[in-house]
Amino acid sequence: MNHTGEITRDQVIAAIYETVLRPELYEAFMEAWEEHITQILSEPKVALRLDGRDVQGGIEIDPELQAHFTRAHDILNQIGRKVPKTALQDRIAALDGFAVLATPDGRILAQGKGTDEFLKQSTRLDALNDRLTAGSVSMLDDLQRAAQGGNGASDAAVLTTDSTPRHLIARIAEDNGELRLVIEGLSYRWTGEAEQLLVTSFGLSRAEVEVVRNLMAGRSLREMAALSDRSEHTVRNQAKSVLAKTGAPGQVDLIRLVAFLVGNEGPSMADHPGAVELHSELRPMETGLQMQLFQCGDPDGYPVIYLHGMLDGMAPLYYLQTQGLLRGYRVIAPVRPGYGQSETVGSPEEALNSGVAHINELIACMGLKQPVILGHMAGALHGHVACNSLQGRVRGMVAVAGGGPVLRMKQISKMAPRQRVMAYTARFAPALLPFFVRAGIALVDSDDVPKFMDTLYKPGSHERHVVDRLGLAELMYAGYRFAAQAGAAGFTADGHLMVRNWLPMIQGTTTPIYHLHGELDPVIPACATQQFVSGYDNMSIRLFQDTGQFLIYERPEAVLTAIDDLAMLGVG
Repeated sequence: MNHTGEITRDQVIAAIYETVLRPELYEAFMEAWEEHITQILSEPKVALRLDGRDVQGGIEIDPELQAHFTRAHDILNQIGRKVPKTALQDRIAALDGFAVLATPDGRILAQGKGTDEFLKQSTRLDALNDRLTAGSVSMLDDLQRAAQGGNGASDAAVLTTDSTPRHLIARIAEDNGELRLVIEGLSYRWTGEAEQLLVTSFGLSRAEVEVVRNLMAGRSLREMAALSDRSEHTVRNQAKSVLAKTGAPGQVDLIRLVAFLVGNEGPSMADHPGAVELHSELRPMETGLQMQLFQCGDPDGYPVIYLHGMLDGMAPLYYLQTQGLLRGYRVIAPVRPGYGQSETVGSPEEALNSGVAHINELIACMGLKQPVILGHMAGALHGHVACNSLQGRVRGMVAVAGGGPVLRMKQISKMAPRQRVMAYTARFAPALLPFFVRAGIALVDSDDVPKFMDTLYKPGSHERHVVDRLGLAELMYAGYRFAAQAGAAGFTADGHLMVRNWLPMIQGTTTPIYHLHGELDPVIPACATQQFVSGYDNMSIRLFQDTGQFLIYERPEAVLTAIDDLAMLGVG
């Protein structure tokens, strides 16, 4: 049956290839496809046959049209991933402050406008050595050797200078497939307001604030002890206390965090896919897979396992960390198969099962006692299954902006436009989903942040107001690049699972689950989550007025309160 006119069909075909050639036209393609699939699904016989059934597929897609989708997907894969339009070299040269881009052998490729005093027109990186402490020269040498050896995963180093900026951050970055050294200034202004911020954000004592101030000034622990007439042992213990309270893994991370908090914008990380200033590592797991793991917060705090969504990656954690809200929590954030640097698997079901197995393994090997799971958006689905599989090993879950399976067209019809068309495709035409994801990745790779934000969150929408008011665009874009880092596998797997009936996998669970939901959520309506929760004795819901999908950003204190409430269950 021909479900739509030839003009609409031709428009879809044209839009497919236009978005391959020009990623910024992704929005026009989505509009054409939404019109096409909506017309098909609006036919009464089709709706009656498909609605509510636990089956994917079921609508007839014109074979020629489907062939165009497949061909376009192949073309995108042949083209490969593009680096952002703005080259790293151009970005460094445009900076007003101290910034240097160099090859691993020390040849300077570009420098910011505030670098002349340090380099004196030199084209070699070793000209910087005269302005660095001996320890910093050694750290920079180590970083150069790592880059020369092809080790792009080396930790960033904070270098101390004899001038302003007092600290530089040096790291290895990739530019057009080549490893480069990037060194940028960590400039900040130490004020009474800055000191008070550290006291209120992290609960630091005045003596601990003084330790931070001296670290920022480039002083060693021995020098601090001499200046304060305290023993080096005392100063060292105070430094350890500062690290524990701020959640910084080490002094380098502490300096970066404090510089950010007291007014430094920090180094530009836009060249690195999905980069946020959180510690991560690759771990070999018992499943045989390599898994990326992020950690932040207080190493001695209450354990929280964060399960990320489909698009935002670690952006919410970075936001909470920089707002000083993770004090008292040890946050463990495993990256699911197909996202970030985690290894991909063969099917959505395998991704789900592997993710749960990884949570179980982390609980055992890291000695996590009754952790609370924090499931964000699609991560809540994985959290539900984990809570059922690991009963007795987890305290419960706080599910933020999550819900039940999306099976009925009525549920999908209430979604925001772009989420609606993706849900329709995943539900009724799953064979086409890889192209949608791959074309979206091309838009992410184009480095056009405003265009990408316009596609997902329309100007004037509640979500867009939140992004603009809190200044989240760049941070969320970094999260999107993280989601796309491994390609389409993770997103495709979660898209498949969200529109399947996964309720049998959570039957019989008694693990407490708190759902937190904004009444303005445009993707999963609050009423749908209320209906889902009402069917389970172990679940409850907390609704928030004037709040949408970005509840974790809008109401972070409510999220932390729910975690505290779960952690206290059974205590006393």
